[in-house]
Amino acid sequence: MSYETEYSETLQRICTANAGVSSLRYFLDTAASWHACFARDPDGMSQDDDARPLVVVLGYGVPEQLIYACNTTPCILLGGSHASCQWSDDAVPRDSDPASRSILGYALRLAARPDIDPLFVVPLANDNMRKIAYHLKREGHEVLPVDIPPVATSPSARQAWEHSAEVLVHTVACHVGGWVTARSLRNADKLVGRARAAILAFEQSCLECPGVLDSEARLLVTNTYCQASDLAQWTAALDELTAEVRARYRTIGCPSSSAPRILVVGSPILFPQHKVAELINDAGLYTLVTVDAASTSRFASLNARESLGGATALMRAISRKHYSFDSSSASVVNWAMEHYVEHLLSSMEVDGVIFHILKGQIEYDFALSRLEPLFDRLDTPVFRLETDYQYQDVEQLRIRLEAFAEMLEQRMLVANRAYARRYCA
Repeated sequence: MSYETEYSETLQRICTANAGVSSLRYFLDTAASWHACFARDPDGMSQDDDARPLVVVLGYGVPEQLIYACNTTPCILLGGSHASCQWSDDAVPRDSDPASRSILGYALRLAARPDIDPLFVVPLANDNMRKIAYHLKREGHEVLPVDIPPVATSPSARQAWEHSAEVLVHTVACHVGGWVTARSLRNADKLVGRARAAILAFEQSCLECPGVLDSEARLLVTNTYCQASDLAQWTAALDELTAEVRARYRTIGCPSSSAPRILVVGSPILFPQHKVAELINDAGLYTLVTVDAASTSRFASLNARESLGGATALMRAISRKHYSFDSSSASVVNWAMEHYVEHLLSSMEVDGVIFHILKGQIEYDFALSRLEPLFDRLDTPVFRLETDYQYQDVEQLRIRLEAFAEMLEQRMLVANRAYARRYCA
């Protein structure tokens, strides 16, 4: 399957399934234009092209406010494409996890363009990212490795992380020719904070108005946060989509769903690789919340008191806040993800959990082992789903997911009968 086919078929499927929601068009167009840029031959790019990223962030782990404060928009590469994995086949071992291979594929595509001179910011969240940083540096590209201390509870780790954040800001500012001030840091934090608040409001509207958008469309919308060239415009479009979701639910209404309600936890599900999300939809499951490396960072904006002080104090405040909510694979113990999952299970009616693990991302297996006692205590069934970006295992996964959905439906039926007997008695 070619790269163009991979993303265009996913876009077409999402567009068809959610055809009645007009505000979704902005996000479909955003994803289409972003991926179309990578589909083009890098040698054919000219100085007249619009997409000219100067600062390229590979993966999660860096507070994007610090880059926006340098008066530039980061190009954030998260992976998600089987075709882009093939672009990096000669650069990394085949046993590397597909997300890292896909990220490197995108990075090499950018590095081959003659019209830009990017700075690659590489958060060292795992060994694969260290190898990627080494490969890009060896090829002669400007690389800034950002070390993420693995033990977030250590005071020395927090100090080391704050120092890394300051180095990040100064390096990016020098690369783009910008100047970072306390005002630019506050404005950047407000810009990102408004976008994060819009995402949370959108997700809440989807919970309160089920059936208007399917889970694939919801994932597409939140994924485009990293692809927006104008974050303020993206935020306004998301506010408009949230309002339309609520309006359609009030005026048109959607049938109440008795589908099992699940959390999807673990490795991020990224566009265009929506295989897992599509199978979850086909199995008749309803995704309440997706908990991944991006979920907890949406709570990491500064409050009014934390926004006081000069540029250095603000840099440190932003980096500390981000570090306390970081749920990337860098941490030895993923406290942020574990606490968020526990909060969701305690505050919502959840019938089951799908723990998604990309092959090679063993850090999420450790997170699962720490969460299993919580699932046992709350009597919440969990299904471990391990896959990669290839499509050969689709039918096998479909059978397993349908069996999990049937088990959840049986549990719900038994629970409803038990409730009815108690009520009638």
